[in-house]
Amino acid sequence: MGTTNIPINVIKAMMYIIAVDDLQLSQGAGGSGTYRWQDWHWTLAESAYWTSQRAIVEPLLEPYNNKKTITSEQRAQVKQAIKSIREYSNYDVNGHRLILKIAAFGNNHDWSEANIKFGTPLAKKPGKGGGDATELKSPWCSVIVNKLGEQELMIFDPENPNIKRKPAGIKFIKVYRCIGPQQPQNLSQYVFIGNASKGRLKVKFTGVDLSGNTKIYAYYFARYESNKGELGEAGPVVFAEILS
Repeated sequence: MGTTNIPINVIKAMMYIIAVDDLQLSQGAGGSGTYRWQDWHWTLAESAYWTSQRAIVEPLLEPYNNKKTITSEQRAQVKQAIKSIREYSNYDVNGHRLILKIAAFGNNHDWSEANIKFGTPLAKKPGKGGGDATELKSPWCSVIVNKLGEQELMIFDPENPNIKRKPAGIKFIKVYRCIGPQQPQNLSQYVFIGNASKGRLKVKFTGVDLSGNTKIYAYYFARYESNKGELGEAGPVVFAEILS
């Protein structure tokens, strides 16, 4: 386990920061009005800090990945944000030990989403998979376009974020969605909405009542299906407000 468990690769680090932020802001064990960061014994300031760094890197994820529309100043901004969050959450006497707290107070789902193995049962958990795919790992999603009546997702293989094709042995990248004012507690509430093509999926909203004052969100996760029809585990849940 490294000093913070945040990947060295810049793209992977950006995706990790976004995924953990979605996780820490999801509903906590206390039900509506509580958050996962409270379960981990994070403070409000620690939660807010992580979200502030996510706000820096997320808008630059696609430009950084495409290597075309990002300036040298923006690259430096991304690297500084990653450095800052790594130093803030590290394990030494001056750090906040944020990842260590997830390992100590989280559950199996938290450890899997935050890619924490050392010190948890996942360290001894064997990989899953069939003969045509060495391991059915979980893809990660990001909402890269959010406009009136439409959102677009980018789906990554977290180990090869720059490669748009499906991993070897994978037939489909299946995407699931649930719509509502808060994140559902059970994955069975999500419905399959389509297969991503070249790591992208556009979704439209029809028949969704947005006339009230309550904000409505679209929640997504993706999973792989192997050439043998085996389904991998669900990836991290991401969400975005449906604009009206």
